[in-house]
Amino acid sequence: MNPVTGAVPPLIRGHGIRFEVDRWTWRRLDAARFDGERRHLLATRGRPWHADPEHGGETDALETWRLLAGRHHGGGMGLTVTGPGGKLDVSWEPDGAIPPDGRFYPNPDPSAAYPLLELERAGIIRPVEPAITVYGPYGRPTRLMEVTEPYHNPMLRALRMR
Repeated sequence: MNPVTGAVPPLIRGHGIRFEVDRWTWRRLDAARFDGERRHLLATRGRPWHADPEHGGETDALETWRLLAGRHHGGGMGLTVTGPGGKLDVSWEPDGAIPPDGRFYPNPDPSAAYPLLELERAGIIRPVEPAITVYGPYGRPTRLMEVTEPYHNPMLRALRMR
């Protein structure tokens, strides 16, 4: 994996792009987890009951993360998310495959999978159509993704209008 250099927050009218990560689910997706339980947790990501104290949830189960954009050493676009636990590189650049600006390959490393799902769920990133797949380390597939324009995302559109 290539670390992202010079990562800075993308800004819309001075606001950084932030999104919520369901910490209750994310912390339970470690490699030792039974596969059926992992699938169940991924299927229920972002559900309000994880953080809803009225339904027995944890009051602090959601974490706010911030998206940082930069460049890989090879020159392609790189994305990093930063949250309470620090920074995590969520983009990957296969050798010789540098996508155009605004597009990137998601890091196929398991630690990046859940924050990427939350970014996609929040509408901040989306797959490029037709879906273009390459194979990363250990033969794991990764799709070509792009950062959405503000007008595709209600949250970002609201920030743009301020």
